[in-house]
Amino acid sequence: MRKPTINDVAKHANVSVTTVSLALSGKGRISDVTVQKINQVIDQLGYVRNKNAARLRSGQSAIIGVIVRDIRDAFYASIITGINEVFSKQDYILFLLQSDMTKEGLLKSVNSLIEQDVSGIILGYSGILTYDIKTITDKHKIPLVIVAQSSSLSNISQICSDNRLGAELATEYFIGKGYRQIAYLGGRTNSLTRAERLAGFGHILAKHGLKFRSEWIIPNERPELLDDVSFLLKQHPNVTAFLCHDTSATLSLILSASKFGRTIGKGGLVSYLEPQVEIMSFATQAEIQMAKNLISYVDNKPIEIGRQAAYTLLRKQFTIEQIIISPELVID
Repeated sequence: MRKPTINDVAKHANVSVTTVSLALSGKGRISDVTVQKINQVIDQLGYVRNKNAARLRSGQSAIIGVIVRDIRDAFYASIITGINEVFSKQDYILFLLQSDMTKEGLLKSVNSLIEQDVSGIILGYSGILTYDIKTITDKHKIPLVIVAQSSSLSNISQICSDNRLGAELATEYFIGKGYRQIAYLGGRTNSLTRAERLAGFGHILAKHGLKFRSEWIIPNERPELLDDVSFLLKQHPNVTAFLCHDTSATLSLILSASKFGRTIGKGGLVSYLEPQVEIMSFATQAEIQMAKNLISYVDNKPIEIGRQAAYTLLRKQFTIEQIIISPELVID
């Protein structure tokens, strides 16, 4: 038995094929009575609309391109989860590419997506080359959305996390528990994400009359991060609260604390004689899963960043949208 077509629906509803198409798409001035009649016929015939064919007729594909540096990165893997969550409900498919984020690599990836006739591109990169990419996507009338931990770009739609707020919340949390000696570990000195977090960290310290101690700020510029963290614990045993920029800093602190017999927990400032180390990490939940009972973390909402990027593309507008997602502390 053949499947019913849109022509069958039009014939049984005694309307034109155009009217059925407009009723299905929600466009045009079709009366409620006519729409109801068409829907009744659709139910009776068991007609299933071919959404891909409808998109082709409208000049749109059912493909969304996504470019990230490393699909194994937990932050971007979570973003992809959010993107897919939204688009799968709209019968879109994701065309996922991994790029080294060099100019050659990015251009190759973008051109590959253009050849696939994608309806939009989500790019996990916020460097200066983004403007070159936008020039190309604008030429082909393809919407572009940037997803990143931080971005200083302008005139480009982007979804990012509020890094400064995350550090402010974490620092307030520590101070509220009685900590006054707080260190910040990890991140490269040229990292915008790190700079934003340190700004929030310093702001809350100043708010409470606490000094910003540069010797308690350890960047991750060398392979010897573990040694640097161990040196900090040895030279400054009074430092008992730590903001860890990423997984590397978090693991380095856990190993160093074990080396010096320092316990890790969430009990607050117990004793200056037996200081307990408390950790607030900016690593994702997936990255710290093994130690989640020992440490707290800042949820930068990567899944929500992915969702908002998808919603931005679905709006199919070329107006610039810049959305900052507020993080939350996860203590338990």
